[in-house]
Amino acid sequence: MKLSRGEKFLLLAATLAFIHHVDHVLRVDHSGWPFLPEVTPFTFSLIIYPIFLWVFFSRSKPWHRVAGTSLLFLFSVFAHAVLETPMDQYHTWAYGSDFTGHVGQHNLLGQDSPFLGVCAMIVTVLLSVTLLASLLAFLSDARRGAMKA
Repeated sequence: MKLSRGEKFLLLAATLAFIHHVDHVLRVDHSGWPFLPEVTPFTFSLIIYPIFLWVFFSRSKPWHRVAGTSLLFLFSVFAHAVLETPMDQYHTWAYGSDFTGHVGQHNLLGQDSPFLGVCAMIVTVLLSVTLLASLLAFLSDARRGAMKA
């Protein structure tokens, strides 16, 4: 099975999303169930994985791919513009958390690391960029299919 351009971007985005969620768990201040006892926005963000699967396996339904990837992209942009900005991520790695309920708490590695803060920021930005690239590729495929019909 040959992967389309959109599918390649989608797989890259899913990989980046997984890395980003590992980062959440390591930073603790933006983690939640099943890694901490409380349900948080992190817990609800795990819904992205079934959406990734739905989009990937909807080859015969190009507009479903557009809709699913739009959800993923909008969720990522909203979450990282409103709930937890890249600067929040950097700050937690470099200096400890300043998030309500976690002020002064350090990451699970017990290391203050500006380098890991920059890495976390890069992963977040790349996640949104690859989701946008995937969305645009799927949109192009759907429009091309609609013109053939």
